[in-house]
Amino acid sequence: MKRTIQYILIGAALAVSCTKTKTDILPGNRPTTVNMAPSTIRLMLPTGYELVVNDDTLTNWRPPAYYDTAGHPPIPVNPTPWFPATGKTSGPWYLPQQFLDSKGQAIVKIYLGAVTIGGGATGPNPPLYSFQVTEDYAHPNDYYFASVQPTKVPRAVTPASDPTHIRVRLVNLGFNDPLDPAAQVPLTLAFADGTPVNPVTSGIAEGNWSDYVELPYGTYQFRVLADGIPVQVPAKPPQLTTIRGDYDPVITGGQVYVPTMTFQPGGAYSLAVSVNGNYQLDGGASAPLNSFVVQTDISPAANLTYARVQAVNAAEARGIHFQLDGADSAIGYGSASGYTTLVAGAHAMKITDAAGKVLIEKTITVKGDDNLTAWVYPATAGDSVTIVQNNMGGLRQQGVISDGGDVSNLIYNPLNFRALVQTRFLNLCPDLPYVTFTTDNGALMRELDFSSAAAAVNLQPGKPVDVSKVSYPYVDLGFGNYSKIEAFASQPSVVPGDRLRAVPDLGPSDFIHMPAYYYPGIIPGMEPGVYTVALIGRNKTGEQPRMIVIKHNL
Repeated sequence: MKRTIQYILIGAALAVSCTKTKTDILPGNRPTTVNMAPSTIRLMLPTGYELVVNDDTLTNWRPPAYYDTAGHPPIPVNPTPWFPATGKTSGPWYLPQQFLDSKGQAIVKIYLGAVTIGGGATGPNPPLYSFQVTEDYAHPNDYYFASVQPTKVPRAVTPASDPTHIRVRLVNLGFNDPLDPAAQVPLTLAFADGTPVNPVTSGIAEGNWSDYVELPYGTYQFRVLADGIPVQVPAKPPQLTTIRGDYDPVITGGQVYVPTMTFQPGGAYSLAVSVNGNYQLDGGASAPLNSFVVQTDISPAANLTYARVQAVNAAEARGIHFQLDGADSAIGYGSASGYTTLVAGAHAMKITDAAGKVLIEKTITVKGDDNLTAWVYPATAGDSVTIVQNNMGGLRQQGVISDGGDVSNLIYNPLNFRALVQTRFLNLCPDLPYVTFTTDNGALMRELDFSSAAAAVNLQPGKPVDVSKVSYPYVDLGFGNYSKIEAFASQPSVVPGDRLRAVPDLGPSDFIHMPAYYYPGIIPGMEPGVYTVALIGRNKTGEQPRMIVIKHNL
């Protein structure tokens, strides 16, 4: 009797459910029941591995795509809630709180993958790592996997004391002298030109890390240098990059790979050196790579508040003084000042000669995240200044404007490789109405995804290229795929025009700032970065112009 009553109730429930309308059906919008709130424990996971926490499998236990011995097709990638892209580990990952017990602990195991025999997987290998983690909310930790046991490294919890600054440190978890693998070599964090950042981030031994140091926010091309030997530790390059050895990824002509990145105010970062990936050698074999990865320890907010401004003296042989809101910078001829950080809004700018005579006085307005250069140059009546917005992001052109249409219709994507030699050209000589810059023997610049040939053609004095007519205001000079840059006096209908033979050519070495000591064997064609090439000076009796190279990233 009870069973009969149950059947009647179930039937009634089904009958009621059938009266629902189709609007009650929400395919693909069902709420998740997985608690994904993160803990402060961050696992710096190697890419493509398998992860088990408290005996719960969080990855898909599928090996990478392969053809087995029977010729069967590859096993597909199956995403999981914790790794929705591929179902496998993929770099830094915060352990969800749901896996922590009442003591804030969990057991983590990392596997290389499944053992494949014949046509299928027989189960996991023994774990590469098996260890316990404990959350310390006030002192969060990262777990790196560069040695036999994971290395626990404390992570910053507070931003820089100055809101216009960043915090950065060096973590050395494994670097060996390539000529003597048994030797452990301390490492030093340096700027793009090889100058050490700070004594605190210098001489860091293997298995250790420095304290954080504060720097002004901005676009940096950090280097990691081996102490006492002529070796740069490269950044971890994109996959499929060919490397010359176990420490030297080659882009072209011996260039060591380092990214150019903008570090926003309020952020904290670690440059972590360890053995990464397997990269193809010149001979076709594969090898691990000693390299560094930039890890974000504190994510900055969008920069809506601060701008960076510098100046270049292309006007006064005896030097100028560049003042912003009263702060003064002395600048020699053909040189650039350092950067000044300004709050978004209007600011007083004054430029004087070396004796204090006021040359230019005006108000400039800056927006958050601006990177501006004030180019001071001689005009037909006194000195003038042109303010140029520098593109510091390393962006890829995906659209072109051939009809002078709205430049906002362009679509840009971030450049994955971040090693672009991105160069703007300027004519700052008032005696030459039009100037065209070329490569060898008057050949025009190349038209590529990262390069607009028109950005170097028929440039007028003090006028940056018109972005409403030229789709991309930069030229990609590659990594020294030319022997020189030449300047021509051109006309709207005559390009390149007449060679300015009195103007010295520029060569690839003009784009190299690191000491030759750190390029043993092969000197690269040029270093990546964000540059401006400007023709400065007068073209009249007794005077001749010249080209200068200003590198805008640090």
